Amino acid sequence: MVRRSVLIAAFALAATAAACASVEPITANAVLGVDAEAAPPTTEAAVGAGATSTTTTTTVVSGPATVGVVRIPVGGAPLASEPGGVPFVQAAQGILMGFTGRQGDWLEVVTTCNDIAWVDEADVEVTPQATAAQVPGPGFDVAQAVIVLDPGHGDRDWGGVGPTGLAEKRVNLDIAERVRDLMSASRTVDWATGAITSGTAVPAFGEVWLTRDRSGPNDGDFELGLAFRAELANAAGADVLVSIHNNTVPRIDTDIPGTEVYYSIGTAESDRLASLIYEELLRSLSAYDADWTGGELLGARARIDPETDDDYYGLLRRAEMPAVIVEGVYIDQPDQEALLETEEFRQAYADGVYRGIVRFLTTSDIGTGIREPELFPDDAGTVNSSACVIPPQP
Repeated sequence: MVRRSVLIAAFALAATAAACASVEPITANAVLGVDAEAAPPTTEAAVGAGATSTTTTTTVVSGPATVGVVRIPVGGAPLASEPGGVPFVQAAQGILMGFTGRQGDWLEVVTTCNDIAWVDEADVEVTPQATAAQVPGPGFDVAQAVIVLDPGHGDRDWGGVGPTGLAEKRVNLDIAERVRDLMSASRTVDWATGAITSGTAVPAFGEVWLTRDRSGPNDGDFELGLAFRAELANAAGADVLVSIHNNTVPRIDTDIPGTEVYYSIGTAESDRLASLIYEELLRSLSAYDADWTGGELLGARARIDPETDDDYYGLLRRAEMPAVIVEGVYIDQPDQEALLETEEFRQAYADGVYRGIVRFLTTSDIGTGIREPELFPDDAGTVNSSACVIPPQP
C-alpha cells in the first residue's frame, strides 16, 4: 500500500482537481504497493493443503487466551459491565463477539452495539485468536485460513430497499452464507470458465466466521456496530475481512455491472484483494442481462476523509488485515432487484467473491480496475448506534 505520508502529499496537490475531474484507472500492473514491472498474473499456483509455505510460523500461547472469539451458546449468556458484576442482559444464543482481554475467568468483549462488556468464560464457547502467520501468495495453506465475512446492515439498519421491497440486509446475509458454504468443503475451480465444483484443488478453509448468520437471534436479522464487526475480525486473527453489500442511487448507465469494491488504505494488499474480487464478480455478474447502472467510477476504490487523511469507512479504518467492502449491484433498480431476488444470481455473486479470495490468498495475481484513493468529503450516512440493543435471549 501507499504509505500515509505519500498519500497526504499527493492529496495536497490534487485536492482541488479531485472535485472536478474523474480519477483515471491505474493499469493492472501499476498497483499500489506493487512494482509496475511485476510479472503478469497467474492462477497456476498450488493451493492444496499439501502446498508448502515458506512464510508460515506458529506461536505457542501459554495460559488462558486473552484474545479471540466467543459464541453465545444455547440458552444465552449473561453480560456484565465489570468482571463479576450484576448482568445487564442475557445475550441471545448464536451471537459472536471478539474478546480483547481477561481478568481471571472473565473475558472483556466488544458487544454488538460497540460497547465493552464482560462475560464469564464458563458461560460461552471460546476460540482463541488464530496464531498461524501466512503471507498471501503461492504456497498459502487455505486449510489454515481464517476468514471473516460480514453481511452488511441488519435489523433497523436495513440498508438499501428495492422497488418491490427487497431489503439489502436480507440479500447480503444470503450471499455471505453462500460464500461460507463454498468455503466449508474442498472445491475445484475451472479458472477458464469460473465454474466451481466439488473437488480437491482448493481445500476447505480452516475457519470462516460470519458477523451475523441465521443461527443467531431473529434468524440473523440483528443490528451490528461497525467497531464490533472490525473487532471481531481482529480478535479472530483473520487473514481476510470481506463485507458484503449492494448499492443504491446510481449516477450513470453502464455497459457492465456497476460493481465497486472499496479497499482499506491502512492494511497492505487490500487493494489487490479488492481488484481480484472485482474481477471475479464482473466475470460472474456480466453473464446476466440488465440495464446496468453505476457510479462515475467503477472497480477497486478507496475513499479518504479529507479532515483526517484516514480511511473514510470506519470498518476498513479499524481492520488490521486485508479488508474490503463489496458493493455488488444496485438493488434500487428494478431489473437488478429482480436478479437479486433469484437464488441463481445470489449464487453467482457468492461464486465471484469466493474465487477472488482464493486467488488473493494463493497466487500473486493482480486484478484489474484498481484506482488511486479519492478524497471523499460527502457524508454517506450511517445508523446512529445510540439506540442499538443487544439482542436478549427470548
